[in-house]
Amino acid sequence: MTIANKLNYRQPLHRGVLDPNRIRATQAGMWAWLWQRISALAILVFLVLHLTLTYRPLLQFCLLFTVTFHAVLGLRVILIDFGLVHVRYQKLLLAGLGLLGAVMLAIVWFGIY
Repeated sequence: MTIANKLNYRQPLHRGVLDPNRIRATQAGMWAWLWQRISALAILVFLVLHLTLTYRPLLQFCLLFTVTFHAVLGLRVILIDFGLVHVRYQKLLLAGLGLLGAVMLAIVWFGIY
């Protein structure tokens, strides 16, 4: 039996599993999961504020930033869940998607203003 067969990344996590990298990689995933939920709530708040206080550039920027942040974390979930990126590389994936999100945010923001 090879190491790849022993490590099933779809099984629930337990402390002391064979792969110490799995727990280290999971912490980034837990934080990403938590920040995605927080950004969803922030989107709701900023959307209500955007509808009541229209044409406030700072508020629009916060809404755009939060939506971009939430979308980047959603792309991470899609790529990992469909097996396109291994969970072992999720820190690198988060960094790359964060950079992509920052570029997209700058393009959209400077395109508007």
